[in-house]
Amino acid sequence: MPFGTAIFTDTSIEVARLLREPEMKKAIEQRLASYDITVSSPVVIQEFKRRVITEAIYLINLLNAKGSYERVKRHVTNVLPAQWNRKRQICLGMLDEIFENKGDLELTERAKRYLRTLIKFGVSVLKKKVGHIVSGTGCYLSNYPVKEIKPYKRYDLAKKKCSEVYSLCPVADFLKEKFELCKQLLKSLSNLSNKTKELENTCAFLQELIANPDIVHQKDPCLSVGDLLIALESHSIPDFYTMNYKESKVFCDILGQNLIIRPNNPDSPETIYSKNSKPLNP
Repeated sequence: MPFGTAIFTDTSIEVARLLREPEMKKAIEQRLASYDITVSSPVVIQEFKRRVITEAIYLINLLNAKGSYERVKRHVTNVLPAQWNRKRQICLGMLDEIFENKGDLELTERAKRYLRTLIKFGVSVLKKKVGHIVSGTGCYLSNYPVKEIKPYKRYDLAKKKCSEVYSLCPVADFLKEKFELCKQLLKSLSNLSNKTKELENTCAFLQELIANPDIVHQKDPCLSVGDLLIALESHSIPDFYTMNYKESKVFCDILGQNLIIRPNNPDSPETIYSKNSKPLNP
C-alpha cells in the first residue's frame, strides 16, 4: 500500500457517498479529503453489490411492471414492510437521485436510464472513489462482474452465497491466515456483556471456525458475519469510518483502530474515538 495517512470506509459510508443528499456527500468528502489514502475492501464491494445493485435491479423491474416512476415511488414508500426499512431507504435514495420537477413519463424513462447505468457501472464508480482496495478476503462475489443479459430487464450478479461458490472463493483461506487474530477476537468478544445480536452471531461463527476451519464456507461468512470480515480486512488501517457504529466500535477497540462515526444528520458533527475508546474532538 502507498505511504501516507489512511482511512478505511465501510459499506455504510460508500452507500451514503452515492445515494445520500448533497449535504451528507459533502460532509463525507470533507472528512476523506483530510487523508492521503482512502481504502476499502472486497467484502465492502460485495455488500455494495448486494445492497445497492440488487435493489437497482429490483427497481428497474418494478418500473417495467408498473410503467410509472410515481407509482414505483409510492410502492416503495407505502407497500414495502417495516422490516425492509434498509431496502426502502436505499431504493428511495436511488429514486431521489433522479427526481426533478418533470412529468411522470419523463421521470420513468430517466429512472430506467439512471438505474441501468448504476447497475452496469456502480461498482466501477465505487472503486474509483475509494482509490485503493485491500486484497483482503479476495471475495469471489465482489469480483464477479455485473452482466447485462437483456438491457433494462435481466442482469446476472452471480450466486449470492459463499457456500454456492466456495471452490472459487479464497475467504476460507483468508480466515485461516487470520486464525490467531480470530482467536483474539473471540476471547475479547466472549468477555463482553450485552452483546448485540450481530456480535452474538460473530461469537458463534468464530467458535465454529476455530473448532473446524475447513467447514467455514458452509456458514456463508460474507452474508452472516460481514462486519467481522470487514474488521479483519481493515485491520492494518489506523482509522475506520462508518455510519453503523455498534459493532464497529467493538471491533475497533479490540483491533486498536480509531473509529470515526458519521451521524445520520449531515449537520451533526462526527464523533471520533481513539484507540482506547476515549472520545476526541472532531
